[in-house]
Amino acid sequence: MIATGWFWFSIVTLVFFGITGVTQKLSTNHVSTQLSFLGFAAAFVPLAVMTMILFPVDLGVSAGVFLLGAVGGSLNSLGALASFSAFEAGGKASVVMPIISLYPLVTVLGARLFLGEQISPAHWAGILLAPVAGWLLSSE
Repeated sequence: MIATGWFWFSIVTLVFFGITGVTQKLSTNHVSTQLSFLGFAAAFVPLAVMTMILFPVDLGVSAGVFLLGAVGGSLNSLGALASFSAFEAGGKASVVMPIISLYPLVTVLGARLFLGEQISPAHWAGILLAPVAGWLLSSE
C-alpha cells in the first residue's frame, strides 16, 4: 500500500510535535510559562506572513468559516499554554507529552458526533487502548 499525501503530512506533523515537546520543556526549565508562550505565539506571525506570500489565500469566506478557524487556533493556543504550564509545574516531557498526545481521542469522538464519521471496530479498539498506552508511557 502506497501512502497518500495526507499520510506524509501527518508524519511531518508527528515529528514537529514530538520535537515541540522537548523544546517546550527546555524553555520552561529557564523561563516562565508566560514568556515561553509569548515566544510560541510570536513564531506564528512570520509563519503566517510567509504562508500568505507563498500560498495566496482566498479571503472570500463567510464570517462563520473564518470564526471556526479562529476558534480552532484559539483552542490550539490554549492547549499550548496549558502544556507550557504542565512543564513549568514540574512535569517531565516523557510524561506530559504522552498524556497530552491523547488529544486525538477527543477529535475522533467529535468527528463521530459532529461530522457523522464512522468509527470501525478496529478504531474503537484503538480508542479504548490509547489511554492505556498513555498511562503506561507516563507511569514512572
